Amino acid sequence: MYCEEECTTFCATDGKNCINGCDEMEIVNIPNGAERIISTSSKGDQSKWQIGNKWVKQNARGYEGIAEYVASLILVNSTLPLTEYVTYTPCKIGLSNGKIEDGCISSDFRGKYEQEISLERLFEKNFTLTSSIINNAKLSTSEKVTHIIEKVYEFTNLDIAIPLKRMLAFDAFILNEDRHTNNIVFLYDIRENSWKLAPLFDHGLSLLSDVKDYPMNMDLQILKRKIKAKPFNSSFKKQLAVYDGPPFIKVESLKQDILSSPYPLGRIPELLELQLNDPMYEKILIRGTNHD
Repeated sequence: MYCEEECTTFCATDGKNCINGCDEMEIVNIPNGAERIISTSSKGDQSKWQIGNKWVKQNARGYEGIAEYVASLILVNSTLPLTEYVTYTPCKIGLSNGKIEDGCISSDFRGKYEQEISLERLFEKNFTLTSSIINNAKLSTSEKVTHIIEKVYEFTNLDIAIPLKRMLAFDAFILNEDRHTNNIVFLYDIRENSWKLAPLFDHGLSLLSDVKDYPMNMDLQILKRKIKAKPFNSSFKKQLAVYDGPPFIKVESLKQDILSSPYPLGRIPELLELQLNDPMYEKILIRGTNHD
C-alpha cells in the first residue's frame, strides 16, 4: 500500500493514494559506502544508517516513521523536558541503488556517553537475567517493576522509578508493542563512571503502524484489543496501573499540533481520539489550557 509510483511514500491516510503532505518530506540520500545497520525488533529486522550525528531508519512493516513522528509529537506536548525524549521527522530515504523508501530521521542522543547498554545486557553483565523477575508468575506487575528498579539501582546507583513507570504509561497510551528488555537502554560515561537512562526513543511499532498485523480496513477498537504489551505484562492496563505520578500529556496543544501536522497521519488522529476519550488514560492527561 504505497502512493503512486513517482512518490513511493506510504500513505497511512487511505492506504492507497497520496493526499497532501508527501511533498513536505525531506529526501535523505544514503551516501555510497554508508554502513547499513540491521536493527532487530520483536517483529523482525529494520535497516538504519548513521550519517554524521543523525540516524535514519527505514520503514519495514508499514508507517513506522509516521508513528515515530507522532510519538515524539506527543512528548513535545508533555511536561517532559527535551532532554528526556528523542524527536523524529518522517522522511524519504534515497538508497544507493536509486530506490526511494520511507522512514524517519533523528539526532544521535548519546552525546558524551561512549557506551549504550540494554536492560537485558545490564543484567547479564551482573550475572543474572531479567527473566528471573519478569517471568516469575508469583509476582504481580507492580512487584516485577519494583524488583527491576531495585536491581538497576544496585548495578548503577541510578534511580529509574519515575521514568520507568512513566515510560510504561506512555507505551500504553501509544500502544507500543515493542518494549522488550533490549529496548530499555542505559548510557554509560567511562571517564566519569556515570550512568543515565537513555531518553525515550524507538516507538516505531506503535499507533498500529504494523499494517501487516493491523490492516488499514479493520475497526480500530478491534485492533486495539489485539495488541499485547511488554515487558512486565501483556496488558497495557496493568502496566499503566503501575504509574503513580502526575499527568503529563497536554491534550489541547497536542490536538492542535495533530491538526496542523504537515504530514499525512492516516488513521492516527482517529486512534488518538479514541485514546484521549478512554477513561483508562485519564490519569496521564492534562485537560484544558492551564498547565505549566
